[in-house]
Amino acid sequence: MKTQRDVISKHLDEHKYLRHITDKNEALSSFIEDYGWLMRELYCTRICEHRATCELALHLSSSGDLLKDHLKKDLVLPS
Repeated sequence: MKTQRDVISKHLDEHKYLRHITDKNEALSSFIEDYGWLMRELYCTRICEHRATCELALHLSSSGDLLKDHLKKDLVLPS
């Protein structure tokens, strides 16, 4: 979670500027909507200590199609 917060913190002002958003909360919501799926994939497949056994991480690693999975939005975090 700290990794995701660090990425958002680093890029939020630029995102606000590029999207012409003045409100920080609106920018945060927009950033997560635009890039949250990618941050999740990078974290799950490259950083998480459970990536070798996690069903979601294994699926994300093997699918090779970021956009397809992002658009389908059918991936559910394992419980």
